[in-house]
Amino acid sequence: MKKILVLYSSPSLKTKSSANFFANKFIEEYQRIHPENEIKFYDLNELKMANITLNSLNMNNFFNQEDSLNYINELKSFDKLIIITSMTNFNIPAVLKNYIDHICLANETFSYKYSKKGDAIGLLDNLTVQIIATQGAPKGWYPWGDHVAYLEGTCKFLGMKINPSILIAGTKLKAFSEKTLEQHYEEFKQEFISKAKTF
Repeated sequence: MKKILVLYSSPSLKTKSSANFFANKFIEEYQRIHPENEIKFYDLNELKMANITLNSLNMNNFFNQEDSLNYINELKSFDKLIIITSMTNFNIPAVLKNYIDHICLANETFSYKYSKKGDAIGLLDNLTVQIIATQGAPKGWYPWGDHVAYLEGTCKFLGMKINPSILIAGTKLKAFSEKTLEQHYEEFKQEFISKAKTF
């Protein structure tokens, strides 16, 4: 049995979030293929630590037991991680960035101690991550705001293995709004099934 942690981060209402809709479809396919696995869900919008931003006033106690180490230890106890993100102002949502800031801690999730080339060694190598992302613009419109590449790079830095990411782009285009989310899912269904099998 594998243990999976799911992180929702869209600032949209749950009932209106296309990112959450497509993520739930992926999770349904994953559970159908791997019914024996255990899944835990976090909505980062509702998580206290994910609503605390690192700043000069809290720098000295930002990485504390409750808000950092407990979540780091939790990540070390899981086998797989699903990160669900929309594009918010050309980046990931603030609550997801806050979560990442809390768990990116030297000698806990990465280390330079045994590095031979000066680069960090990721310590979350127990995890395989599946990123499920949406963006309003077509793919490639904002090369300087590639939220999927940012997440992939961060996860690799922390030692995670990456299952090929899923990106649903163009969700704010008129053509996208002319179909229901269910109709759009049918277009991506085979990709979801394929990636659920390899995850």
